Amino acid sequence: MITYYAKDQTGLRKVPDLGGAPVLWIDMLSPDAQDLAQMSGRLGIALPSREDQEEIEQSSRLYLEEGVPVMTALLPARNDAGETIVGPVSFVLMADRLVTLRHHAPRPFTTYPDKAGKSSYGCASTEAVLIGLIEEIIDRLADIIEQTGRDIDAISKRIFGDKPLNTAAYRTALRDIGQADGRVMQIRESLMTLERLLGFLMPVIEARRSAKALRGALKSQYRDVRAITEQAGYLQQKTGFMLDAALGLITIEQNAIIKIFSVAAVAFLPPTLVASIYGMNFEVMPELSWPFGYPMALGLMALSALVPLWIFRRRGWL
Repeated sequence: MITYYAKDQTGLRKVPDLGGAPVLWIDMLSPDAQDLAQMSGRLGIALPSREDQEEIEQSSRLYLEEGVPVMTALLPARNDAGETIVGPVSFVLMADRLVTLRHHAPRPFTTYPDKAGKSSYGCASTEAVLIGLIEEIIDRLADIIEQTGRDIDAISKRIFGDKPLNTAAYRTALRDIGQADGRVMQIRESLMTLERLLGFLMPVIEARRSAKALRGALKSQYRDVRAITEQAGYLQQKTGFMLDAALGLITIEQNAIIKIFSVAAVAFLPPTLVASIYGMNFEVMPELSWPFGYPMALGLMALSALVPLWIFRRRGWL
């Protein structure tokens, strides 16, 4: 799907095609090879294919195509199953148009057009539209990090709360920790690519002699990305600590169960020895013919079980 945006008095509005009002932004969602070829012909520049977007080399993500900067960053979005995925989004900053190519639906591409006119940068130029869109993307990444931080705090309270957890609760906590850590890793990866994009874009904006406010905005966005990246790193350290702590608590629970069986085995070993002695089939065993032999054997078995338990309790093992 290809969406065209032109500037009006209030901001950006959708227009049917390039032939109408002056188009500032062309948003291409899941374009096929034919769409790319047609749009490349109309714009006079080779647009990156999906295979090009998925290349991991920095030279494949940030480069100049006939003097036009082509920049690719990884951005998060939710798929139809409600899972967070990260996919490449390319920004082609032409002199008179901004072209974006993507194969998933990050939320900023839906929310930004309605906010473009209210942005402090405005939307009078392609540079302003790009910087405003990046600002919306950074805000979205910050929101995800904040929500993930709250989720991690909630998991921490469950693990370290006064109420002990059972096996199912520990299993749920470990799964939640893994999912939170996965989201943080995705956001960090996205922030790293966005930081490189901003570093590549700064000299481009300087060379075009764009408005001073736009140049200042880029530097501010770069600092914001660095700050969010540091927060994501802190959250990743926290999830690592929580995972180690949860596994440690599970080990303590397992050791407690094993200790119970060990104590039971040691406590019943002396009575078993007594029963084994009097169970031997020797002809001369005086206690067998003694009237009080049976009560004596039972008492000896009980005493031999209680003495180890008393010793364990005295030493604090129970």
